[in-house]
Amino acid sequence: MNTEHVPRAIATDSPLHRNHDFVLLTVAGAISSIGGRVSQLALPILALALTNSPALAGLLAAAQQIPYLLFSVPAGVWVDRADRKQVLVACDLLRFLLLASIPAAYALNALSVAQLFVVVVLQGVCTVLFAVAELAALPSVVARNQLAPARAVNQGVESAAEVLGPSLGGLVIGVGGGGIPGAALAYLVDGVSYLASGGALLAVRRKLQAAERPAGGRLRDALAEGMAFLWRSQPLRFLMLLTASLNFLQAPLYLLTVIIAQNRLDLSAPQLGLAFGVAGAAAVLGAAIAPAIYHRMPLRAILAGSSVVWVAAIAILALADGMAALTLAWVFIHLCWPAYDVTVVTERLAATPDHLHGRVISAFRTVSYGVEPLGVALGGLLVAVTGVTPLLLALSALHLLCAAWALRGALPLRQ
Repeated sequence: MNTEHVPRAIATDSPLHRNHDFVLLTVAGAISSIGGRVSQLALPILALALTNSPALAGLLAAAQQIPYLLFSVPAGVWVDRADRKQVLVACDLLRFLLLASIPAAYALNALSVAQLFVVVVLQGVCTVLFAVAELAALPSVVARNQLAPARAVNQGVESAAEVLGPSLGGLVIGVGGGGIPGAALAYLVDGVSYLASGGALLAVRRKLQAAERPAGGRLRDALAEGMAFLWRSQPLRFLMLLTASLNFLQAPLYLLTVIIAQNRLDLSAPQLGLAFGVAGAAAVLGAAIAPAIYHRMPLRAILAGSSVVWVAAIAILALADGMAALTLAWVFIHLCWPAYDVTVVTERLAATPDHLHGRVISAFRTVSYGVEPLGVALGGLLVAVTGVTPLLLALSALHLLCAAWALRGALPLRQ
């Protein structure tokens, strides 16, 4: 593998926990991720309280994902051309202002569904920019042979956020009195977390991209270069399309779980938060073993095996008759994502030159995440027609097709 795009100043044998800038990036990500999980639980609760409509709640959840479809590709160009550190800090500041507007509007008795749509869309734009810049910066702060463990640490942070965030979210919503006031308080907590994340990022010393940035020029040409690189690589194209299929099928699961918890199981917000938190502990375990799985198992086995586990998990969720079954389903869902993600991201980063990282990441995410709004919106509409259980069983069966595809698709050689 050509390593000329990895900055020479990075010591390949330096432990990650002694890498000052990597630690700061990780801490910033941890703070904002935990806060994000707090408001993630609040969004469907707030949406259902304001609209009393699962369909509208699904559209609100979809609106949060629309920026992945509309802005991911141009975001990659901006991330490759701009100072990535400045992009990260600006995104945190803007997200604080956006989320703080929710409790402010509630305090003024002016909170509306229209405002919520605007906030979630603009928050999604900032999240797209932040995610692309953060991932594009990773090869600039760690060596090539540390990409898999570094990505596993990122996944561990996300997994820990899955443990702490929903539990904290349920607690905050409960302290706030539940419903709209509790959800508004959760948005305030999330907003403050972005301020703390931005403060940590300001202390990063290393430049988060190669010394030479790509020249200006027409946006269309820059976009085409990144997309062409991704599409010409048959293995990377396959990984993108498989990931898009899985994201589409799993996009409505969170909304459907909230509906099950409220309508079938009569769970409170703290109970639902605890269920997601316990399930998130499985993701922490998954992140801890993800590097070993990546290095010791065939890529095909990781991708197909994850899909098979998700078949069982979603079937359990469909038939859940209590909090234990609901929690078990999400344990299985979270357990496999770290190994899957480490495999896909490591292979993609290893195959991409630094000056194209932002555009390749954004092109990949445009397709793989861009389908999520459609998945959430369609799930919200279909559940009103089919009911929760038939819809979840259909989603479970469709994961079998993804597993079969993973057994036959083109895969990259080990980098």
